[in-house]
Amino acid sequence: MRKLYFLMMGALTAGALNSSAQCLGGRYLNQIFPNVTVDSAVYSSAYGLKMDIYSPSGDTLSKRPVIVLAHGGSFIGGTRQNDVTVDSLCVRFAKRGYVTVSIDYRLSDLLSMVSTDSTLAIDEVVKAISDGKAAIRYLVKDAATTNAYKIDTNNIFIGGNSAGAVLYMHVGYIDNIGECPSYIATAMAANGGFEGNSGNAGYTTKSKAIINLAGGLNTTAFITAGKKPSVNASGTLDNVVPYTCGYPNFGTTSFPINVHVNLCGLGSLEPEYIAKGIYHMSHVFPADGHVPWSSNAAKFNTVDSMVRDFLYNQVCTGVSSVDEITTAADVTAFPNPATAYVQLQSPQSVSSVAVYDQTGRTVAQINDINKNNYELNTAQLSKGLYFVKIRFSNENNAPVVKRIIIE
Repeated sequence: MRKLYFLMMGALTAGALNSSAQCLGGRYLNQIFPNVTVDSAVYSSAYGLKMDIYSPSGDTLSKRPVIVLAHGGSFIGGTRQNDVTVDSLCVRFAKRGYVTVSIDYRLSDLLSMVSTDSTLAIDEVVKAISDGKAAIRYLVKDAATTNAYKIDTNNIFIGGNSAGAVLYMHVGYIDNIGECPSYIATAMAANGGFEGNSGNAGYTTKSKAIINLAGGLNTTAFITAGKKPSVNASGTLDNVVPYTCGYPNFGTTSFPINVHVNLCGLGSLEPEYIAKGIYHMSHVFPADGHVPWSSNAAKFNTVDSMVRDFLYNQVCTGVSSVDEITTAADVTAFPNPATAYVQLQSPQSVSSVAVYDQTGRTVAQINDINKNNYELNTAQLSKGLYFVKIRFSNENNAPVVKRIIIE
C-alpha cells in the first residue's frame, strides 16, 4: 500500500522568514550540540508533580524555543522517564538547540477509565489537562523570574505521545470553557475552572503549535478557523486512540451510557484541518496500529524528521497558515543537496515554482509550467538553505514547500 503523506504548507512571507538570525548554522535542523543536560523540577507543589528539562549543553543563546511533551499510558500508567518516544524526542531536539521538557501528570485507575459512569473518565482526563497547563505556566513563570532555562515564551510548543497527545491536544484546541460540551465544562468547574488547580496561577498557558503523536480530541468541533497549527502522526488501524471517531482503548468504554468517552483521531481530524484552513503536517502509517514509531526505528525517524521540519517552519520561517484547499499532493525533489539543478516530480501538474532564501527574499519565480516534471535551475544560487514553494494547476491541491540545500 502506498504510504500516505499529507503536507499542508502555507504562504511564506519575507517578514516571517526574516525573523530568524538564530536559525542559521543548522540550528533547529541538525543535532549541533553533542551533549544534553537534564534537570528535574517540581512544577506542581499542589500534587507533587515533576518535569525533566533537557537543555543543549554549552548553549549560549539567551532565549530558546521550548517543547513540552507528555507521556503515553492511557491515563493510567507511564511516567515522564519511561516513554521511549518522548525521551528520544527530548534528547534529539535538545541537541538541535531547543529546550525540551517531559512531564508527569496525575494518573487514574483502570476501573475509573472503563466505568459505565463516563463522568469518572472525563474527570480524570480533565485533571491531567489541568496538570499540563500548570507545566506550561511553570516554564513561563521561570522565564519571568529566575530565567534558569532561558526559554523564549513566544515559541512554546506542546504535545505528546498517545495519552500525552490527547492531553495537550485539548490544552491547545480549547480556548475557553464556553467551547466545551457540558460534561467537560462540569468537570473543569469541579477541578479549579478552565485553568485548573495544579498551580502557578497568574501565568499564561499560551502555546504556538501542537505535536500530536497518536492523539485525538473528544470532538472535532474543537477545531475551528484560526486555531493552532499542528503536526500529526497515526496508524490507520489504531484502536487505542481510534483513527476515526470512536471509543478508545479497544472499545472498552463502549457502554450504552458512556457516550461521552469518545476520541477522534487523525482520520477525522485531517478533514477538519483542511476545511478550517489549519496549517498542519500529517503522516499516516497505513495498516499500522497504535504508536508504531515507538518500536520501529525507521518509523520513529520519519516522525522525528516531520516534527523537525514542522517546528523549523514555525520558529524560523513563520509558516502558520494554509490557503483554501481541499486536498494535498506529493512532490519529490532530487538531488538534495543539489548543485546545478533540482528535479521536481509530482503526480499532479505543477503550475508555478517560487524559491526563497533564508531571509525571505524571492530569488526565483517560474510561472506557467503546467507539467508534472520540472527541472529547476539552481546553478546561479549561492550555497545554503532554500525553500521551494510549488503550486499546482488544480487549485484544490495545497501548495507544497520543499526545503533544499545548495552545495
